[in-house]
Amino acid sequence: MPHITGWRVMRMIPRAGSSALSAPACPTADGFFASIPIGAGFYAQEGLDVEIQTVAGSSAAVNLLANGRAQFTTHGTAGLFTGVDKGVPMKGFICQIPDYFISIAVDRAGPIQTFDQLKGKTIGVPAMAGSPMIVTKSVMSAHGWDPDKDVQFLAVGTGLPALDALRRGRVEALVAFDAPFALFEFNGGDFRYFRPPPMSTLGFAHTTNTLVSTLEKEPEMVAGLGRAMAKAIVYMAAAPSEELTKLHFKVFPATRPTGLSDDQVTRLDALRLKARLAFMRIQKRVFDRTERLGDATDAEVEGQRDLLKLGNEIQNPQPASAYFTRQFVDAFNQIDIPRLIEEAKAFRA
Repeated sequence: MPHITGWRVMRMIPRAGSSALSAPACPTADGFFASIPIGAGFYAQEGLDVEIQTVAGSSAAVNLLANGRAQFTTHGTAGLFTGVDKGVPMKGFICQIPDYFISIAVDRAGPIQTFDQLKGKTIGVPAMAGSPMIVTKSVMSAHGWDPDKDVQFLAVGTGLPALDALRRGRVEALVAFDAPFALFEFNGGDFRYFRPPPMSTLGFAHTTNTLVSTLEKEPEMVAGLGRAMAKAIVYMAAAPSEELTKLHFKVFPATRPTGLSDDQVTRLDALRLKARLAFMRIQKRVFDRTERLGDATDAEVEGQRDLLKLGNEIQNPQPASAYFTRQFVDAFNQIDIPRLIEEAKAFRA
């Protein structure tokens, strides 16, 4: 059974076996590895049966991968870099979110007007060892701060308790992905966003990863997994958002928000999906075809690497090829994208 760990963990099972991926609770914005390839049958077309698990942060996911309890991880790339730095023989093989999708936010009505005013404050992060915290600390180091002394971090998750922590003053700022901020805004949050350099120019934001031994021994499975995810990205770009929402809750009924009407659920999910697509270069990768699905440049990989080194999050920087392989990118882009776009436009859950 192949296994993916990270903010999300997938288990995939080639019909003669299985595999898994781990992650936090998945909204439709995570459809590229979760509800779409499962519900639309893209994994099944590749002979894979996929199970998704949730774990608390990319470090926990990488630990499962390293210990043989997962075949794959999918999460922000900071977890990939720190995993390789700690000696885990892993690589990313598909980059689904090329633009950096984490922001730092404060209450717009509050006293903090600039990023520099966060020095000395308490900042809420999804988890104490995940990609958002790792990158935020590195950005602070790039600005000459000592993130272990100049700020305090508090794990607040990615749900409404995080927004409550901000409102009650337990934290003065929140670090989160795009989709959680959409949830917070849906529930009345009004934010001033900070994306200080180099956060605003980073690429290579989110990958799915596996052990080098899996790349070598089971390349057909890896290619099939990535190909299914590439098809799902096309559906995210072209299918009606309300139909993707319906599909998501068919596949993961336990993730449906309670206390909301159907219209409210659809509106919230559309906001989260819109927020995610803004960082996925959908126009270039799906409609214009000027970039390849799943690819990342060496410069993008090295930009993340260098930031993490500057922040002392990694100690032994490696060449870009140590973190990401393009071995399968051609396979991801041999799918019939025009046909998939038309199928997606007509898709009904």
